[in-house]
Amino acid sequence: MQAKTMDIAQYVSRRLAFDEPLGPEEAGIFRRRLEKSFSVLPPDVLALFLSQKRVVTFQVSKNPGFPVGMHTAVHGGPDERSYEVIMLREHQEWSEDCFIGGFLRELGHVVCQKPPDSEWPRTRGDRARFKEQLEYVADAVVWEWGLRHYSVSYIQATFPQHWVERIVQKVSEMVLQRGEWTM
Repeated sequence: MQAKTMDIAQYVSRRLAFDEPLGPEEAGIFRRRLEKSFSVLPPDVLALFLSQKRVVTFQVSKNPGFPVGMHTAVHGGPDERSYEVIMLREHQEWSEDCFIGGFLRELGHVVCQKPPDSEWPRTRGDRARFKEQLEYVADAVVWEWGLRHYSVSYIQATFPQHWVERIVQKVSEMVLQRGEWTM
């Protein structure tokens, strides 16, 4: 096994947790998909995680009974941030490309240092617009990594077509205007 592959496997093994026991097949699906997600990252982005410059854990939680996407929770102050990517058992049923696309979006949040909810705008409308902007930025980062196909696979599988067109248009504009947008 290559050193990079072994480093990724060890990293995922240390960072992946389940809030209830899963069978080896189910747990293996999550582990393999996370490992593949990290293996496709550009070397400098992968180094952020393996070096612990971005501290993140991956939590697989019980299915709440309604469909939801992956989510990144932010903990700690600006100088000691850590992140938790929360996935549901139902996400193992997604196609591999959709899963990786959704997970890469969450890694985009981590790389861009998504702020905790307490630092978001207070009013409901402003919060909604801020969240939408965070998603666009995370997608734009994934596209800049050269992984647009995973992102689009996720977007197409999870949003209605008219939203897909809007998201793709907005993210395309952001990528073209690189450097003029931030979280």
